[in-house]
Amino acid sequence: MYHAESGIAGSFLMPHPPVLVGAVGNGRESEALQTLRACERVAAKIAELKPDTIIVISPHAPLFSDYLYVYGNNTLSGSFARFGADSVTFSFSRDTELLDRFVELLRSEGIPGGFLPGNGTARFDLNDEVDHGVLVPLYFVRDAYRNFSLAALSCSAFPPERVFRCGQLLARAAATAGKRYCIIASGDMSHKVSRESPYGMVPSGAKFDQFIASALSASCPGRILEVDPDIRSEAAECGYNSLVFLSGALDPEASGIYAVSGLRSSLYSYEAPFGIGYCVAEIARESSPVRIARAAIESYVRTGSVPDSEELPSFDGESGGCFVSLHLNGELRGCIGTIAATAQDIRSEILGNAIAACSRDPRFDPVQEEELEQLEISVDILDKAEPVVSNKSLDPAEFGVIVTSGFKRGLLLPGLDGVDTVDEQLAIACRKAGIDQSAPYSIERFSVTRYT
Repeated sequence: MYHAESGIAGSFLMPHPPVLVGAVGNGRESEALQTLRACERVAAKIAELKPDTIIVISPHAPLFSDYLYVYGNNTLSGSFARFGADSVTFSFSRDTELLDRFVELLRSEGIPGGFLPGNGTARFDLNDEVDHGVLVPLYFVRDAYRNFSLAALSCSAFPPERVFRCGQLLARAAATAGKRYCIIASGDMSHKVSRESPYGMVPSGAKFDQFIASALSASCPGRILEVDPDIRSEAAECGYNSLVFLSGALDPEASGIYAVSGLRSSLYSYEAPFGIGYCVAEIARESSPVRIARAAIESYVRTGSVPDSEELPSFDGESGGCFVSLHLNGELRGCIGTIAATAQDIRSEILGNAIAACSRDPRFDPVQEEELEQLEISVDILDKAEPVVSNKSLDPAEFGVIVTSGFKRGLLLPGLDGVDTVDEQLAIACRKAGIDQSAPYSIERFSVTRYT
């Protein structure tokens, strides 16, 4: 039912302190319980997404100011031996196709990067093991999901603008490979948040972390790209370039680092139990239908005007009915839709229903400008409905229903929280239409493609 527009099916920010690994922490990991639970949540989400390849961007891979390092061995292995836990080992097959294509794209733009040959690793005193910035996130993922290849690379010490461009090129490589990918931006926040830190404490530490966590909590990850560089430098962080890299991968068409749009985020946790900031979050690129709906809603709420559909993001879906649903702080804030096409094309259909959802849902007051930033939007595009002969063919998780009695008609979308049985689904649909369930009525079912 859910739709992934490109090769990147999911993307996350995860910290990488080895102390989170039980054999390393020896009990101290319980002091970072929020982080542990959030990392397990990411792992469960990745297991649901079932990616073919997991891409990990690490600040602890070999880091150069003039070169982007990519792990090049066909088998990527590592352990926690240097942290006193040599029994915890990892081995993954490398996604050669993706990384070879990525390196080609880097070189086509004159960006130095790729695999170091044997003499190169010896020259810089490097070994073949994958670093802990890659291994700690995968320690959690591996418990939930194992059927994946690995692509591991450095976030590089390039200036942020070039790091961002590298992310865009990674997305381009992923889009041409025909596989599903999840990206993990590995990185801790400030290493100087409080006096508990072995690195000392500076006021900028907590300030930097608050800025990042607030942007992610407000579902405005684009703000991260505007962080004060002096505060960032003083905070002694190691996750910023990973986030910049990820932002580029999620907005490959942006004209530059400060032109990012359409990114949303969910903050899973933030804490600094050892004086070092650990942040776990999901960051995503909104689909084209959602960007169409958001642009329409923001224009209407702010100016009262309806944008021309030609000014909106492109979308090539077929004409048909659709529903636009709005949520704020996890609660429904508006939902309006059409069962069949009423406009000339699907973009116009989404536009009209988006404006109706934010301004004419009789259950709610119109959306206010101060709500726009945190408004969550989804768009359901309906497939053709078909008559239901037996209720056994219904499934509220997979199919929506349309109930009809005379001139009365009610619709309920699939996959709604709290609607777990067919009886509940039909009862709510009938109630919405004002249909007496004890009287005869007809049922149709339909499936949807849900865009978020």
